[in-house]
Amino acid sequence: MIENYKGWEIALNWSENKFFKIQSSNIESFNQEKKWVGVDLKGHTIYGSSLKEIRHIIDYPRLHNK
Repeated sequence: MIENYKGWEIALNWSENKFFKIQSSNIESFNQEKKWVGVDLKGHTIYGSSLKEIRHIIDYPRLHNK
């Protein structure tokens, strides 16, 4: 965990640092821009490219797509 912000645990998602993952003979690319993850007490998860973006999504959820 990097930070607790308004009840959300924010951390780096290290599994996103892989360049690709082989699954059932398909290559699935990871989105390198979504390397931060936030999880609230109810288990809801949000992803962002920076700590600042995660904080903005928490503060203004209606401005972001679900």
